Amino acid sequence: MNITKEDILKELLITPSPSGSEHAIIKKVTNFLKDYVDEYSIDNNGNLIALKHGANRNKKLMLAAHADEVGLMVTYIDDNGFLFFQEIGGIDTNILPGQRVEIHNRHGVVTGIIGKKPIHLQKRDTKAKDYDAEDLWIDISAKDKEDAEKVVEIGDYITYQTQPLSLNQDFWTSKALDDKVGLLMLIELAKALDGKLPAMDVYFVATVQEELGARGVRTATLGINPDFGIAIDVTHATDYPTCSPQKSGEIKLGNGIVIAKGPNIDSVMGGMLIELAKQQNIRYQIEPIARPTGTDANSMQISGTGIKTALLSIPCRYMHSPNEIVSLLDVNEGVRLLAHFCDVELDN
Repeated sequence: MNITKEDILKELLITPSPSGSEHAIIKKVTNFLKDYVDEYSIDNNGNLIALKHGANRNKKLMLAAHADEVGLMVTYIDDNGFLFFQEIGGIDTNILPGQRVEIHNRHGVVTGIIGKKPIHLQKRDTKAKDYDAEDLWIDISAKDKEDAEKVVEIGDYITYQTQPLSLNQDFWTSKALDDKVGLLMLIELAKALDGKLPAMDVYFVATVQEELGARGVRTATLGINPDFGIAIDVTHATDYPTCSPQKSGEIKLGNGIVIAKGPNIDSVMGGMLIELAKQQNIRYQIEPIARPTGTDANSMQISGTGIKTALLSIPCRYMHSPNEIVSLLDVNEGVRLLAHFCDVELDN
């Protein structure tokens, strides 16, 4: 059966993968990719590395999207059965109160509600406070600590409880679109290259623990030792109220794939991506980043003796929240651009 990209995206999004617990999503991506590559393996850190042979077997192009999502971890259970937690990755703690979450462990999945004192009971001078994780708790309706420990354990992973939703024909909302929409791009690119011979060997890599400092891509890059690398991630859309284009740049949903420029990017590769987009009438946007990008591109660039690196991004609203928003139009343009890039013979 020919599964649609929308169906693939749904499957990726409903599969929990907080940093450090990516095994389920890696298995799912493997199943989607395996028929379109010549070989694949999972390294010691859990990265999926899938290879499609190219015309020049002596040159390697690495395409990497991260498989992990932000989340929480149970760190303490009090005598009344309430759970306390720490954040995994960059989360705005102020959006957490009232959220439904899922606690994942060997028992299965337990639903909880993140609680705080209602506004009616707060002191006047604390109503506008910024919350820390220790100000909040998770309520699983346990009678006491012993009752809670029947279904949850210290160290259990926690994710937002949200379902993917199509807002219209092109816009989708869900948790973890960062960066499962990047994984979708890898899969759709592999399908687009099916039956074709790229200019060089192409490695499709689903990396782990990007949200904790791009940890997985370091070992994956060292293992592959590519000549060229492109990280695929999301970036902040700035097309909503209170967001300043002067400060944050002008990035819009549905306006095309985002090509980064800056010190983290090889200028020749970045320029080539822009020229290809122009030649092929691919919609694109430019994001100037005058620092390390905070993506897999950062670690990729400085691995080993250095890798020529570029970054492609999908615009995303409300990043790291339970309801991020992206446009599949931008994914389509990114896949088109990468398909043409894989036909180019690159010089070291």
